[in-house]
Amino acid sequence: METGRFVSSGLQPWQVFMDAHECVREWLEIRPEGTRKQYGRRLLNFVEQTGVSPEEFLGLDRFEARDLIWKYVKPFIAESTSKAKNNLDALKSFYRSKDGETLPFDSRRGGKHYFNKKRRIKAAREHVPNKPEMYRIIEAATNIRDKTMLLVLFQSGIRENALYHLRFKHVKDGLYPQPKIPLRLRIADKIDTKLRGYSIDFYDTFLQGEAVQELRAYCDKYHADRLDDKPLFYTRLGNPLNGERVWDIVKSCVRRAGLDAKNIWVHTIRKAFKRVVRHTSLDDEFKEAIMGHVLEGSRENYFSRNEPEEIAQEYMKIDFSREVPETKVQKQAEEIERLRRQVEELNESQKRMLEKAEKEGGREAIISEIKLYVDKLLEDPKYAERALKKPERNAKRRT
Repeated sequence: METGRFVSSGLQPWQVFMDAHECVREWLEIRPEGTRKQYGRRLLNFVEQTGVSPEEFLGLDRFEARDLIWKYVKPFIAESTSKAKNNLDALKSFYRSKDGETLPFDSRRGGKHYFNKKRRIKAAREHVPNKPEMYRIIEAATNIRDKTMLLVLFQSGIRENALYHLRFKHVKDGLYPQPKIPLRLRIADKIDTKLRGYSIDFYDTFLQGEAVQELRAYCDKYHADRLDDKPLFYTRLGNPLNGERVWDIVKSCVRRAGLDAKNIWVHTIRKAFKRVVRHTSLDDEFKEAIMGHVLEGSRENYFSRNEPEEIAQEYMKIDFSREVPETKVQKQAEEIERLRRQVEELNESQKRMLEKAEKEGGREAIISEIKLYVDKLLEDPKYAERALKKPERNAKRRT
């Protein structure tokens, strides 16, 4: 049996509450896991504090519902404007689920229901990693599953909830029999449930070379059974990774990479993807579409999401390559210079051997020896170093 700090012993109160009220279940079931949990908890607290059941709340007219919500939310403003805003959003959303009717809040500046929504502290201190920092986080993973998962998040930019819903079948055709680069991920609204709120059926994103190769190695090991509906990333019990597990993996890798885990979250990796995309010379519409965003105004109507080949070509213009450290470049330059000097020494050695052959009349024998020498050099690049050192050892013996 699986144990640990993130394993629940049963249904949480908001889940029991949701199952007990059909209107609540219909409202929450289409939402991402994280949103479902937060909205469910907020509605449960509202019902418990006001004594009004969900069915009774939906039966109120717009003005009665508005006043009841405002009476409940207003005390939170002095405590935390974020708390007030989050509860207000959840309750307005629940009422709107009845027939799409919007509550008449006067939230304009100076209005009766206005309050200053200060910038969230979390957003203010968030650190979006640059590309070298992201690869430090990825390399800090302690196993192939976690490393592959981080590469997929970074190079595709998919939302966290999409990661939980990916199955082996979504990558199988891109990996077998031979990996395709770029590898297409078609993110439908069943994978990324947030797309339902944008009225987008799907969008395409991709993976580049390193992520594809790592994903192939991971699937060779952990999806050898080739089961289509098996979660792409799963626990030892075969269950999909949940939010708590992914959160813990990301935070641990961030700490091991030497960065402040307080300022980086799972969603921050999506922002790191956007940061790389933003620095490419691509069309603004493509930059939004590859994120799974709905385009503003009429631009959505004229943007085709049904041309994966064209989108793939644009995606490959994004530079996800690792930056070679300056020290490594210097070592490579030194190695090239060493090999250049070695080639010059070999040329001089061959020249001397030919001159000797002409003097001693054994030209053909020397040429044959040279050919043998070159053949050995091609088979073993270090043969030259041993050959150059041999005369030195012989000279030492004579002395």
